[in-house]
Amino acid sequence: MPYSLIWETEGVYKKFTGVVTGAELVQSVNEVANDMQFGKARYEVSDYLSAESTHFSQDALNEVRAVRIGSFQRNPRIRVAIVTHDPEIQQRIFSTIATRLTLHQTKVFSDVDEANAWVGRAVAAV
Repeated sequence: MPYSLIWETEGVYKKFTGVVTGAELVQSVNEVANDMQFGKARYEVSDYLSAESTHFSQDALNEVRAVRIGSFQRNPRIRVAIVTHDPEIQQRIFSTIATRLTLHQTKVFSDVDEANAWVGRAVAAV
């Protein structure tokens, strides 16, 4: 599977690897939104730094938006941090934010540490 979910005390960390398809993105968003822990989560960090490439159709992105709208009813407080160097993902997220198609607080980062600071995610040093 090109992603892994790590549920933490106050949120979830998603790490994407390899080639990520729209179906896999939708699956990851559904998996998070339908988890019992989602209602109390404060953040979701989606890390694409290890993804080789992404292939998201407009239909898949529309499905993600629909799930996000539904999940907002369950948890309007969550912050969503997207971590990527991919200009296509960055542009899509910026467009989504600019056109107010996202209800959750959402921001794009190029560094996981910056994303963690924004969402208030504490990560133990290894």
